[in-house]
Amino acid sequence: MQLDTVHNRFERRLIDLYAAEPDLHTLPREVFECVDAAAANDMVAYAEFHLDSSEFRAEFSRIDPDPERRARAAAAFLQHSRSHPFWSKDPAFFGERALRESDFFSDEEFMALPIAQEAFLPSGAHRQIAFVIVHEGYALSVSAHRALGAPAFSDAERDRLEELRAHVARVYRHALERSVREMPPMERLIHLCPDLTPRQRDVARWIADGKSNEAIAQLLGIRLDTVKSHVRQVFEKLGVDDRLGAALAVHRRPPFTRLPPMWTLPGSRWSPAGLRTNATAGSPATASGKD
Repeated sequence: MQLDTVHNRFERRLIDLYAAEPDLHTLPREVFECVDAAAANDMVAYAEFHLDSSEFRAEFSRIDPDPERRARAAAAFLQHSRSHPFWSKDPAFFGERALRESDFFSDEEFMALPIAQEAFLPSGAHRQIAFVIVHEGYALSVSAHRALGAPAFSDAERDRLEELRAHVARVYRHALERSVREMPPMERLIHLCPDLTPRQRDVARWIADGKSNEAIAQLLGIRLDTVKSHVRQVFEKLGVDDRLGAALAVHRRPPFTRLPPMWTLPGSRWSPAGLRTNATAGSPATASGKD
């Protein structure tokens, strides 16, 4: 009867996940609630891993109240994550499975691991179960964690997490499409080419609208030579040869090909360097810049 109740609650939460129609901003909280329904836990992590660098950005359902300890743990995790494909969230290793730390390490072996001693044990974390969803250039990881002294995640909990993975993969794709569809041009440029300066984004936006250099200079109140310099930089950073190529890149190129979404979406997320906060696209920090 208890297992039936857990499964029914899990199924109702899956229905709620689809009904919420989340975008990339609201999806993590929806996923946290789904994981809570699938497996008892003390904390859930929603993270994106950049596959080339192993850098990550993460949101947590519950935050360690000590920010310095959290920063040290994030840095230690990055340092030791390549010691085993379970920690690095290697998509080829995970496949479509949900995997547990207990699948690979006994309690004694876990306690002796440098990644455990530096990244997990200082905050009292031990048990883990995770699944991975791969995208172009990055992977989404969802993991549940339990404190020291808690039992390992069960086979039934693993099975529910594997079932959840398929639903999160589908909903993530829809959330990505929904977020991109609703983006104003300036925000799209931030995600499309993060190394454009605010002023170069201004220029790129007007190029995409078909404006001439002279018109852009008048619109932005800057010199024509300055506009021409920005145009050259825009072409170089977008990897195009002319104004048509720049316009097509702005309007048609997928916006998250350079960096995963959590690197540039507005909000605060944990990284190996500590907590990082991205301003909104319309803020003074991103909407304008020096000439």
